[in-house]
Amino acid sequence: HSGLIAPSFTANDQRGLALDGLGYYKILSPNWDVIFRGTLYSYGGWSASLNPRYYKRYRYQGNMGFDIQKFKTNFMGDPDFQSSQTMNIRWTHSSDSKARPGVSFSANVNAGSSKYNEQVPNSPNLNFSNQLNSSITYSKVWKDKPFNLSVSANHNQNTLQRLINFNLPDIAFNVNTLYPFRRKEPIGDYKWYENVGVALNTNARSLSLFYDTAPDI
Repeated sequence: HSGLIAPSFTANDQRGLALDGLGYYKILSPNWDVIFRGTLYSYGGWSASLNPRYYKRYRYQGNMGFDIQKFKTNFMGDPDFQSSQTMNIRWTHSSDSKARPGVSFSANVNAGSSKYNEQVPNSPNLNFSNQLNSSITYSKVWKDKPFNLSVSANHNQNTLQRLINFNLPDIAFNVNTLYPFRRKEPIGDYKWYENVGVALNTNARSLSLFYDTAPDI
């Protein structure tokens, strides 16, 4: 059932007291629901998250997450006062192999601001994690044919160096070995030329990298 999600009370040395996780759960349809949560800090910061989820039996399922944080360090007027706003995007998707035999699609995305993990309160595992990775893959194998295709996109992000690498797209198309000179109904051993085979393996890849120069403000 849709309804409110009760918050909890926490504390953090840098952010102060917090009303943590106040939210609302909403059923949108038989295949979709969503959770919204927000946290307020006594030193003036806040964070919010939106987490849709979808599911279709025997077909596919997935989760998404959109998170934003806005924090203040020290107090307005102090020489070391800072204000920062960071965000993070997550998406996981998987499909049932029986839904479309020979075709698969999967996604595991985790990307965002370079300072996002560092600033998540009360989460040491995230605070010291400096790698963000993403992978989206589509593949197809043609039934009773020697062809197969794979298309993928990959992302790697070093949050300490603020270096972002993209591999988009990465395409592989292969043809299994064919024997064009073989008889359809051979009698006896193959002739030498009937063992001559032809195969194809192709790959196209685009690589790019850049530095995250956006200020966390």
